[in-house]
Amino acid sequence: MKTLKTAHIELNTEETKICVPIIGTTPEEIAHQAALVKEKKPDLVEWRADYLKDAVTDLEVNRQCLKGISDTLKDLPIIYTIRTKAEGGEWEVSDEIYKKVCLNVASISEEYHVEFIDVEACRVEGAASLIEELHQYPVKVIGSNHHFFSTPDESKMISILKQIEETGADLCKLAVMPKNKYDVEKLMSASQKANEQLTKPLITMSMSELGTVTRVCTKQTGSVITFAAGVDASAPGQASVETVRNLLQINRGCKLRGNISLIGFMGTGKTTVSRALSMITGLEEIDVDQYIVKTQGMSINEIFEQKGEQGFRDIETEALRTISKKEGQIISCGGGAVLRDENVEILKQTGEIVLLKATPETIYERVKDDTSRPILKNNMNVEFIKELMSKREPRYVSVTDLQVSVDCNDRVQVCNEILKALKERGVLE
Repeated sequence: MKTLKTAHIELNTEETKICVPIIGTTPEEIAHQAALVKEKKPDLVEWRADYLKDAVTDLEVNRQCLKGISDTLKDLPIIYTIRTKAEGGEWEVSDEIYKKVCLNVASISEEYHVEFIDVEACRVEGAASLIEELHQYPVKVIGSNHHFFSTPDESKMISILKQIEETGADLCKLAVMPKNKYDVEKLMSASQKANEQLTKPLITMSMSELGTVTRVCTKQTGSVITFAAGVDASAPGQASVETVRNLLQINRGCKLRGNISLIGFMGTGKTTVSRALSMITGLEEIDVDQYIVKTQGMSINEIFEQKGEQGFRDIETEALRTISKKEGQIISCGGGAVLRDENVEILKQTGEIVLLKATPETIYERVKDDTSRPILKNNMNVEFIKELMSKREPRYVSVTDLQVSVDCNDRVQVCNEILKALKERGVLE
């Protein structure tokens, strides 16, 4: 277990700490945000001083702001961060001034509980020398690197984290922007491997809604700190403190009685949500349609063309019967799976059925460019979707144990609602 201790906090890979950003643009606004953040009870806060822009060069302004934060939050540790525009921040500044401000704040760090200073370790020229100077003060250094437009290759991400460690930073932080689910998986894989290879603790994340799940799957990534939204998010994809806290607890270990079967109309995100649930809980994910494609050796469209809908439904029933022999799974069902009583009986015998709900307009926006939906062939419009949903909705509702809206397009929030409800029902421990 990797551990890093400061005066008021211990960071380790067994219990990820929650950090909330403060991003006010004036000393008064910063003090007000600190009071609001206090109510959320995070483990530490990050003051994004770059939101002050040119005023951040004034040591007395820094002192005034830090005093407002520390007076309100008492012994809560503070991360002092100047995020430059080059790495997605609010301030454009020379390296010389950047270093001077960081060192000035380090000189007053003990008085105001600044226990970490963030250094853009791959951007600042002479970052290692700056970190060495900062270590003359009672502060730890987070060496950071941010990619706001892409996700580097896995080997490159590992190399970046190693480069940060070589600068002498006490923590190595990497944030990337995903373009698809594979980028999210790349970040998680790179984090796991880097955590095994580096000696220093890590902070890693994939940004945007797509990458939010990485902020609550720290058991897999090894991140010792995760960032949650306070008054406002300081980066894309930050979930609420309450959501992050609940999902971190589940991510550290949970026990499921039976299975969780996701149902709903096409386009409600059953595959997406089941994947996120699997990542958060560590439970196995089974997509029924993908299982059928693999076992039958042909696409869903091809099965419909060769065997008709009835033939597909027979195959689907056999697939559900086989899959449901195991417990502790997240099962993503096809849109028509629960139209058969036999399928419902199979799913109910081994767990809970969760209905994902969305409006016809939401469904259309999600599937309008998808050519793999045989039922919507030549009928790709809101009116047809609405008509088909009206026929299926009563059936969905009648067989389900739990209903969750997915119109928000936030898979982590949807997962949180599902898992909270299952805990209340005694299905998840």
